[in-house]
Amino acid sequence: MDWLVALVLLILGCCLVLPVIALVRTQRIRNLELRLAGVEAALLRLIRERQAAEAPPQTSQPVVPPEPLPPAEPRPASAPAVSVVPAPSAQLETVIGQRWLGWIAVLLIFFAAAFFLKYAFENCWIGELGRVMLGILAGIGFTWAGHALHHRGWRVYSRVLTAGGIALLYLSVYAAFGFYHLLEQRSAFLFLAIVVAEAHLLASLYNARSIAAMALVGGFLVPALLSTGRDQHLALFSYILALDLGMLWLVLRRGWKWVGSLAFAGSHMLFWAWYEQHYHPEKLAAALGFQAAVFLLFSLADLAPALGRGEAGAEEWTRSVANPFVFYATCYSLLREDYRDWMGALAIGMAMLYAARAQIEIKLRTRDRRMLLVALSTALTFVTLAIPIQLKANWITIGWAAEALTLAWVGVEMETRPLRLFSNLVFGLTVVRLFFLDTPWNYRPAFTPVLNRYFLAALAVAASLVAAAVLYRRLALRSALTAGLFGAAVLWLGSSVETYTYFDALAANLRGPRSYEAVRHLRWTGQMALSLLWSAYAAALTLAGFRLRVSALRSAGLALFGLTLVKVVLLDMSQLRQLYRIVAVLALGVVLLGVAWAYQKLLRRESEAGRA
Repeated sequence: MDWLVALVLLILGCCLVLPVIALVRTQRIRNLELRLAGVEAALLRLIRERQAAEAPPQTSQPVVPPEPLPPAEPRPASAPAVSVVPAPSAQLETVIGQRWLGWIAVLLIFFAAAFFLKYAFENCWIGELGRVMLGILAGIGFTWAGHALHHRGWRVYSRVLTAGGIALLYLSVYAAFGFYHLLEQRSAFLFLAIVVAEAHLLASLYNARSIAAMALVGGFLVPALLSTGRDQHLALFSYILALDLGMLWLVLRRGWKWVGSLAFAGSHMLFWAWYEQHYHPEKLAAALGFQAAVFLLFSLADLAPALGRGEAGAEEWTRSVANPFVFYATCYSLLREDYRDWMGALAIGMAMLYAARAQIEIKLRTRDRRMLLVALSTALTFVTLAIPIQLKANWITIGWAAEALTLAWVGVEMETRPLRLFSNLVFGLTVVRLFFLDTPWNYRPAFTPVLNRYFLAALAVAASLVAAAVLYRRLALRSALTAGLFGAAVLWLGSSVETYTYFDALAANLRGPRSYEAVRHLRWTGQMALSLLWSAYAAALTLAGFRLRVSALRSAGLALFGLTLVKVVLLDMSQLRQLYRIVAVLALGVVLLGVAWAYQKLLRRESEAGRA
C-alpha cells in the first residue's frame, strides 16, 4: 500500500511539475516577444531620425520682431506676501472637529441603538415589528441626510451619516431574521443583498473608502452585538457571504486597499467564534461550504490587480499567502478525525489549483510577476506538505528527496533561480529529517542489511543530491559542489550507521550465560568493519577527486583518512583484540600506501601535462 501511495504522489507531482515547465517556457517566449518588439521599435526610430536628417532644409519665413512692450509701472513698495500656514494645533483641531467627532458620534449612536434594541427586547417595551421598523427608519433617515449633505458639499459629514445609516440597516435586517423571525431566510438574504448593494454603491458614488470600511465594521459587529446564545449558522453564513460579495465588488471596481483584508479578518473571526460555541459534526457540510465560498471570493479579490493590469502590493501578497493556508488548516481541523487519509490528496488538489492560477496569471500578461511567484511557491509548498501528511516514517524522506530533485531539474532546464532555491530548501528539510528523525542513534532491532527503510531512504537522499550536483554542474553553479559533498556525506553516514548497527543488533539479541564472549566478538567485528568502510570510502573520495579534477573531493577524502586514523589509533588499537586489531590497522596502512602512490603518480602526470 505504501508503494501505491508513493506512486500516486509521484504521478501527482509530475502533474504539477509539467504545468510549471509549460508556464516558465511561456514566460520565456513572452520575454523574447517583448525584446523583439523593442528591437523593432528602436529600428523604426533610427529610420525616422535618418529620414529627418536627410530631408532638405525648409525655407523659413522672415521673423518679424515683436513690438517692444511698454515698461511696467513700478509697484509701490510693500511688505512681501506671506503664505499663511496654519499652526499644527489648528490642523489637529480641524481634523478632530471635522472628522473624528463625527465618526465617534456615529459609533456611539450605533452602539446605543444596538443596546436599546436589546434592552427593549428584554423588557418588552416595543413589539418586535416596531423595533425593526424603528431601526429601518433611522437607517434610511441617516442615509438620506448624508446624500443631501453630499450634494451641498459637506462631504466629510455626509460620509459619517451615510456610514451610520448603513450600519443601522444591517442591524435591523439581521435582527428581523435571526432573532425575531419576522422574515424567511430567502427574504432576509434578499434584503441583506439590497443593503450591501446600497452601501457599496454609495461608497463608490461618493468615492469614499471610509463608508465601505464603516459598513464592513458595522456589518461584522452586528452578530456579536445581538448574540443571544442560539445557533443560527445558516443565517450567519449567508449574512457574512453577503458582506463579502459587496467587498468583492468594491475591490474589483475601485481597487481600494485594506477593504479586502478587513472583510477577510472579519469573516474568519465570526466563523471561529461560532465554531467555539456551536459547532457539531452534523454541521460539517455547512461549515465546509462556507469556508469554500470564502476561499473562492478572496481568491477572486486577490486577482483584482491582475484583472486591472496593475501591480499587487503587500496586502495582496499577504492575503494570497494566508487565504489558501487558512482554508486548508480549517479543512484539516474539520476533517482529520474522519477523513485523515484524504488530507494529502486535498493538499495535492490545492497545489494543482494554484498551478492553474499561475497559468491564469501568465495568460493575463500582467507586468507584476511577483504574484506569479507567490502562486508557484504556494503550489510547491502544498506538494511538500502533502508528503508528510500522507506518508509515514522514511517514506516522507524519500518523497521529499524526489520532489527536491524534480524541482532542481526543472530549475536547471528553465534556468529559473527561484525554483532552484526552493529545491535547496526542500533538500535541507530532507537532510535534517534523515539525520534527526530517521537515523537510529540508540537501539535498533535486528534487520536485513541494505534492504531496509533507513538505508534505502539514505541511499535515495544521497542519489538525489549527487544527481542535483550533476545538473547544477551543467550551468557551472557553485551549488553543484555543495550538493555533491552533501550527497557523499549522507552516503557515508548511512553506510556507517548500517554497518555498525548491524553487528550491534546481533549482539543485543544474544542472551544467556555463554553469550558474553560472542557479544564481545560481534562488537569487535562492528568496529573493524567500520574502520574498513571508512578507509575504502576515503580512498574512493580521493580517486573521484582526481578523476573529476575536483580538489574539494580530494580534501574530503584526506579528512576522512585523518578521522579513520584517529579512530584506529585511539579506539581500535586499545579496544580490539586478536585478529580484529591486526586487520583494522593493516587495512588502513595498505589503503594509505595505495593512496599515497596514486597521489604521486597523478600529481606528476598533472605537472607534466601542465608543462607540455
